[in-house]
Amino acid sequence: MIEIIREKLKHYEAQRIESSNFMCAGVIIPLFEERNEVFIVLTKRSEKVRFHKGEVSFPGGMCEEDDGDTLNTALRECCEEIGVKKKDIEILGRLDDMITLTGFVITPYVGVIPYPYGFKTNPDEVAYLIFFPIKRLMEVRPEMESASYDGRFEMVPSIYYNGDRIWGATCRILMRLRHIIGDGKV
Repeated sequence: MIEIIREKLKHYEAQRIESSNFMCAGVIIPLFEERNEVFIVLTKRSEKVRFHKGEVSFPGGMCEEDDGDTLNTALRECCEEIGVKKKDIEILGRLDDMITLTGFVITPYVGVIPYPYGFKTNPDEVAYLIFFPIKRLMEVRPEMESASYDGRFEMVPSIYYNGDRIWGATCRILMRLRHIIGDGKV
């Protein structure tokens, strides 16, 4: 399956959103393979973080001046949050930029990491890791549910996995990945 994802992303032209109205962020969609099954590493954010407390997300965060670009942001944040070193991630490609309700433009990158891996979560940012099977992603239909931010209510897609709600931009990014993978054939 990772070879299929690699091939699909090689030919995918991701859409960029250029706007000074939003804060810049980069995330990694880390994949690993165990016993012929591919998993996506997600984080359950701690209650100590500034944005998106307690939500399920990808390793990543806000751009800093020294980063240079969103890929460097995503790689830096992946290391800071879950301990995956830049040298251990093979970037397969990127997905479309996504806008969040909280005013971010997220640039997602798909990367493969070796497994088993000695993850080292930062307890200030990550409560725990979730290994979400890509097989489940290909089968699930998101539910549309209400979410609020700053007193506004919007309908957002949600997926439930082992008691955790994956919703909003994280869910939309997962759905975009699923769309790109398609039927899993090259």
